[in-house]
Amino acid sequence: MLTPSHRSLRTLCRQRIALARRRAPNGFVPSEDRVLQIVQFNLETGRFQRFAAHRAQKKPLTLARYIDIILSHFSYEHTRLALLEQADPTEWERLRALLARRAIGILRCYGNGTERAADALDFADETCLIIFESRYPYDIAFEAWALTILRHLILARWTRSPDALDRAGTIISLDAPKWLGDDVSDPPLELLADEQVSVPFEKIENQSVLLNALAQLGPLQRQVIEDEFLHQLDNAQIARRLGKSKQAVYNLRHRALLRLREILTRQNAPQE
Repeated sequence: MLTPSHRSLRTLCRQRIALARRRAPNGFVPSEDRVLQIVQFNLETGRFQRFAAHRAQKKPLTLARYIDIILSHFSYEHTRLALLEQADPTEWERLRALLARRAIGILRCYGNGTERAADALDFADETCLIIFESRYPYDIAFEAWALTILRHLILARWTRSPDALDRAGTIISLDAPKWLGDDVSDPPLELLADEQVSVPFEKIENQSVLLNALAQLGPLQRQVIEDEFLHQLDNAQIARRLGKSKQAVYNLRHRALLRLREILTRQNAPQE
C-alpha cells in the first residue's frame, strides 16, 4: 500500500482522536502529536503492514481502524507505561516478577530439566532490558508484547545449534539500565560465601568445553562471568555496566559459578 503523506496522516489521526473523545468523553486520549509519532513509526518500520497482513486473514484492516486500535491500547496502558518511562521501581519489579513467573512455565516446556528460578529471573531481566530499549507499538496488549519478547529469548536458547562455536557471540549492551534494581530475593552477601564454588578455569585446557558451559548460563550470569574473567572488570564496574548493586552482581556471579561447576562436573563424569 502507498504510505500516506505526513499531512494526510495527521488529519486522519486528528479525526480518529476526535471520534475516540466522543465515544469515551471521560477516557484518556493521547495528544495528536503522540499518536502521529506512533503511527508514523509503525508505518516506517513495516509493522503496520505486517499487522494488517496478519489481520487480513479475518478482515481487511484499514489505517483508520489501526489508529483506533492504537488509541484503545494507549488509553488502557498509559498509566503503567508512564510509570515504566519514569523508571518507577515498583512497576518495573512488578513486570519483572510477572516475566519470571511466565519464564518458569516456558522453561518447563522447552528446557532440559535443569533450569531453576535463577534462570527465569535472568530471562526476565533480559526481557526488561529489551523493553527498556524498545518502542512499544501500542497495537497489541502490553503484556502480550512483553511475553512474546520473553518467549523468543527462551526459544532462541533451546533451538540454536548444540555446537558452542555456532552460537551467536554478540552480547547485548547492558550499559546502565537504571530500572533493573537489585535481586532482593537473594540473601545478603556474607551468607553466600562459599570457598568451594570457584571453578578452576586455569585447569580447563579445552576451550570449547568452557565455551559450551558458558553458553548454558543465563544471559546475565554469562555477562558477569565474561566481564570478570575475560574483561577483568571489578565488582563496581560490573555493577555500573549492569545497572545493579554490587550485592546483585555478587549473587549473579555466585549462581553462575555454581551452575558452571554443575555443568563441568556433569561433562567430566565418566559415562555409564
